[in-house]
Parts: sequence; structure tokens; C-alpha cells
Amino acid sequence: MRTGRLARMGSIFSLLLAVVACSITATPIPTVVTSSAGLATPSPIPTPSPTPSPIPTATPSPTATATASPRPMAPATVKPGPAMTQAREGQAAVRLDDGRVLIMGGTVPFTGKCEMACVAPATASVEIYDPKTGKFSPAGSLAEPRTVGDALLLNDGRLFVSGGEGEYGEYLSTIEIYDPARGKSVLVKPPSDISYLPTDPTVVLLADGRVLIAGGSYAFGTKSKVTLIFDPASGAFSNGPLMAEPREGATATLLDDGRVLIVGGEDSEGGYGSANNNAELIDPAHPLSQSTLLAFQDYAATPTLLSDGRVLVAGGGLYDSDTGLTTPTVSEVLDPRTQRFTPVGPMSTPRTGSAAIKIKDGRVLLLGGVDSKGADIGTVEAFDPDSGTFQVVATGFPDLRDFSATLLDDGEILIAGGWTQVAVVSGSGYTFSAASWFLKP
Repeated sequence: MRTGRLARMGSIFSLLLAVVACSITATPIPTVVTSSAGLATPSPIPTPSPTPSPIPTATPSPTATATASPRPMAPATVKPGPAMTQAREGQAAVRLDDGRVLIMGGTVPFTGKCEMACVAPATASVEIYDPKTGKFSPAGSLAEPRTVGDALLLNDGRLFVSGGEGEYGEYLSTIEIYDPARGKSVLVKPPSDISYLPTDPTVVLLADGRVLIAGGSYAFGTKSKVTLIFDPASGAFSNGPLMAEPREGATATLLDDGRVLIVGGEDSEGGYGSANNNAELIDPAHPLSQSTLLAFQDYAATPTLLSDGRVLVAGGGLYDSDTGLTTPTVSEVLDPRTQRFTPVGPMSTPRTGSAAIKIKDGRVLLLGGVDSKGADIGTVEAFDPDSGTFQVVATGFPDLRDFSATLLDDGEILIAGGWTQVAVVSGSGYTFSAASWFLKP
């Protein structure tokens, strides 16, 4: 899951300025509990002719009103961990079946002589954290540099890696399969009837081990309703159901009944991107169907499947790169049986760009993110599904954005990498971290 993309918009804008400056003088699983704190041309993929199902009229959700109290919870602790082999941010993190954690790609500090402005590049490097040794070590490489991408653990132990941005910020439409046993990755060949795959799609591992690839952008930034289903065993692609609306950069959650919840993302209006503040349900078992649109009032939030089959969607909001201000919105819970969102909370500090981890007692921890003024949040909040309320369970969370957070087998949460703002003297105003921390609920 990506959680830091909105929080990175200010830095991305700075990087774009840096590219211009440089150009003047040079050529430039089913269950993997992890989270990462990020215009006129039709889709080239042949699409089926579905029979649309009726789409209910979206009605705004009411304002959250908390009346219950959360279960008592002992304070959580944050302590330093070992250093990674490489300072990085925007990496994908995946816990393997043996308990180790892969850290894949991300953006790394610029190296070499820099005459004017420098652009921090994406990396293809991979490293692994082993809880038995308590150390990070190199683990091979991706097929190409990639940051703010997605990584899914497949049923055969390999990883499906997709989306994100390339070495110097270009959007990637490629897919690769990384093999932890060999430390190598190979690119997936697109279907013969299309020239390329979408950029910034939404991906999720289905119950049968295949991967749903939903939406994204094709030529000239055209947002798509098309979904594809990739079979890792055969390498074949097939068409999935059409989405109710085009969207790029949304989030996806596999429900207990096999359907997929798609939330948020971005659509296009008049050649410009616009927030897609709704959600929809996709049924991959019926590829000729159209998904059901749901009323929702958030954007770019982080979804978490709860133990009872509902889905918490929290930690979202819009980020204004010009003012540095965000507009966090109320958290909501979807009940798939009624197909309705219900407001919960509120949080003590509304946040956007946070990571969300469900811990063993069923609660969900919200880590990091920024507040409505764009300031880093140093608290950790726990959502209690029984009461629908939040409570602060830890303070002293490091000032980080675009970090990764992964639940370990012993119940601790590994927080790795990220970037933090620093005083601007002659540099870029931010620095990447090679540090890690452990959050113990």
C-alpha cells in the first residue's frame, strides 16, 4: 500500500524544478501485512461489452459522532533499530512467509558532482531484514529502478512488482517478477494485442492467486475503467470487469467474499486531474459485469481489512503543494453486506499520508502522516473496531514521510527509511534515512 504519495507532492515539485535547472548545463496473500507511508485517447486494451448493473445514487455520509470508548490499551513504545544498507524512501516492503522483510527500490540520495541542482534517483537495489540476525543485508536487484511502486507476495513465494516511477521520475508501466531465492527480477511481457500496460494502476492479489490490475493511465494521461487479471503461473492476461469510473492511483482491498474494494484515486476532467472521492466494489468472478459505485467522502486514504470482514478507510485527505496544507477528512468503515460506509472516530489529530497496520488483537494502528498544516505527526493512534473510536497509544514517532511499515511475526512493527525535512541552506531541504525503528504495541 502506498501512503506517502500526497505528502511527497511538495518534494516532487522541487525535484521537477531541479530537473529544469540541471538541463541548463547538463543532459541529464493473501496476507502480507505491510504498508508504505505515499486525455483524449481511448485505452489501447480491447475491452468487453459489459451489461452494466444499476449504480446506486451516491449520498454523502453523515458526520462521525463517537459515543463509545475504546478498549484499554497499554502505551506502545518506539525504539531504534538497525541501519539499512542504503538510505532510501518510497520503497516497497513485503514480509515473506519465513518472517524476513524485503525492502525493494525507492529513491536514494544523489551521488557524484552536482554543479547546480541535483535530482535524487530511484534505485533497483533490494535488501532484506532478517529478524533472526537483527540485520539488513543486500538481496539482489529489481529489473529496473523503481520508487513508490507496489509489491505483492504471490502464492509461490515470488513477488509481483508494478507501477511507480523510474530512475528520474518517469511513470512506469512495466511489471516484473522478483524471485527472493535468486535475488533477481524479470520483466513481464505484455499481451500481444497491446503495446504497453497502464501507469499507476491499482493492484491486489485475488483469492485464487491471480492479480487484479485496475485502471491507471494510458496514452496522454487518459484514465481508464479497464481491469486486467494476470495469472503468475502462466504469465497470461485476461480482461476483468469494468470499473464504474476511470481512476488512477486508487487503493484496493480484497474482501473475505472475494470481491475487491477500490477506493479513491484520480479521474480526468477537461484535461486536468481531479480527486475521485468515491469507492466501488468489483467482482472478479464475473468479468462481464460492471462494478457498483459507493458513496464515500475521502481521497487517498489507507484501507485496512478488519477481522470481522469490514474495511476501515482512514488517514486520507487532499494535499496542496503550493500552501503545504492538507484537508484530512473523517474516517469511515465499509460493511460489505450492506455496501455502506459509516463514519467512525474522530482521530485526535486528523492525518493524511499515514501507514496503517492491523495488529494481532484486531485493532489498527495509524503511523505518521501530516496534519492540516502539513506538519509531521509524532503520535500513533489505534482504531478499535469494537467501539469505532481512536486513541493515542504512542508519542515520539520519528518525523518521517514515505517510510515503510511491516508487521513482524513477534508483533512488533518494523519502520524503515523515509525522508525528513531539514533547514534549507544550499541543499534540497530534505534528507533520506537509512535508519529503522521498532514500534511495539
